[in-house]
Amino acid sequence: MNTEPTPIARVADGTPERLGRYRIVRPISTGGMARVFEARRESLAGVSPRVAIKVILPDFADNRPFQELFAHEARIGSMLQHQNVVQIQDFDCQDGLYYLVMEYVEGVTLRRIASMCRRHGAPVPLDVIAEIGRQVCDGLAHAHSSVSEEGQPLNLVHRDIKPSNLMVNPQGVVKLLDFGISKGLTRPEHAGAVRGTWGYMSPEQAEGGSVTAAADLFGLASVLYELAAVQPLFPEKEPDIVKSLLNSDESARRAAKMPREYAGLARILVRALQRDPAARFESALAMGRALASLVQDPLLARERLNRFQGKLLALNNESGRPASSVAQKNADAADISRTGQTEGPGLPIAIGDVARPVRPVRRVSEEEKTERIFRPSSLALPAFMVAAMAILSFTSYRLWQEGTVQEEPAPTPALAQAVPDSVETVVEPPAPPPKVVKKRVPTVKPVAPVAEKTVSVKPAPVAEVVTEAVSVPVEIGGEGVVTISSIPTARVSIDGTFVRTTPVFRHTVKAGAREVTLKAADGRSHSFTLDVRDGADISRVWSFESAAWVGGN
Repeated sequence: MNTEPTPIARVADGTPERLGRYRIVRPISTGGMARVFEARRESLAGVSPRVAIKVILPDFADNRPFQELFAHEARIGSMLQHQNVVQIQDFDCQDGLYYLVMEYVEGVTLRRIASMCRRHGAPVPLDVIAEIGRQVCDGLAHAHSSVSEEGQPLNLVHRDIKPSNLMVNPQGVVKLLDFGISKGLTRPEHAGAVRGTWGYMSPEQAEGGSVTAAADLFGLASVLYELAAVQPLFPEKEPDIVKSLLNSDESARRAAKMPREYAGLARILVRALQRDPAARFESALAMGRALASLVQDPLLARERLNRFQGKLLALNNESGRPASSVAQKNADAADISRTGQTEGPGLPIAIGDVARPVRPVRRVSEEEKTERIFRPSSLALPAFMVAAMAILSFTSYRLWQEGTVQEEPAPTPALAQAVPDSVETVVEPPAPPPKVVKKRVPTVKPVAPVAEKTVSVKPAPVAEVVTEAVSVPVEIGGEGVVTISSIPTARVSIDGTFVRTTPVFRHTVKAGAREVTLKAADGRSHSFTLDVRDGADISRVWSFESAAWVGGN
């Protein structure tokens, strides 16, 4: 009887085909010390949800420091529960092989998005960049403020914010990956160690100094710059050169040189890329609020991110077609990226390649059109034409009137006295032929006063015509639309009348001061006043968690 154990089936790199109750399906990616696989968790009744399994490479499986890093990542991940952070589901060891089970995220990394944009010349829209940054800030804010089970702050810092550690799923949700080298109270460290990725790490990281949450904001700003410029903030690869550029504050200088169409984003990046950590944003939440101000409509931001991602993937799939089809698709993608949307006016955006900037197509709003119509410079020519026509008409009339007076016989005193009483007095005597009797006779009585009256009165109508042309009617009352949302959802009442539970999208209200009250399910409430003007389109997003506005105009 053979008592030897049955060998464990393994894939090509030596990883078992099964780890516990997880069946390995296919490899996804390989890093410096580990490899990630798609797997299925086999359960009862054929239930087998898809998961991602991270396994230490066989060459490092017995390396104690790598095992500690792995355990540290599992420990930190299990404490973080946020939609913008990848969730850790399990951590175990089989035959001396440690493995980490995570939620499976279907989507693309920002590294791939930047690569596809460079390949096809399709710049990333401004509101898409802002929405990506805002979501990452939400995830970082959660991580930075996390506490242990005993309630002790973890002082967690990710330390490796880079495009390959940020992924966008098909629902437009950005996921923050890999807390493997994160800093916190759960693991002691040796002073002076440099941890991170060159080109994205902060100056204090590059020097091996003390690292705070501000280092993650520097890394995020580097990623957002790469999305906007479609090239890395530091194309230089040598660590010594990058360290020298960091020490000379070259990061903020490069961000400040972004085109004026990116002025709003540039101001945020310049602050986040400051060499001194104290000069950056005070928190990820503060940076997230600044980025949210660049989003035209917070309620549609994720939809626009999804639409851009879909267009970019479709464009990439078309790369195998003939050159003419690809060129046409590139043109379509460029049109989409210049506006960030396919309908209505949008925020102007900026460049694709720094050496070959893409100029935005600026759309004029209805308010600007009205302002242009009533601008004094635009009214000068019409006013001049009206005045000229009035003067010409008056002069022609006077010349015609003078010719008529010369042809008519001089009025007799009796006729002059009869005119004021009635015109009928003129036509009662035996009449000459009708063409001799003229009804314009009253205009010549008496001759001298008529001339004075005509000269003094006629210019007045000309002034009135000009005034009517330039006057803008004063609007009284009117209506506007308001869009109101909250985190979490809340009941919305306007002027004491319940409207609906958030989100309230483009709700029409009367112009004036409108009292709005938000009441969450847990009893928290927030009241504020909206000054609604006629034709206004106002949006507000209130966060009960941070007790502050997180979006709107």
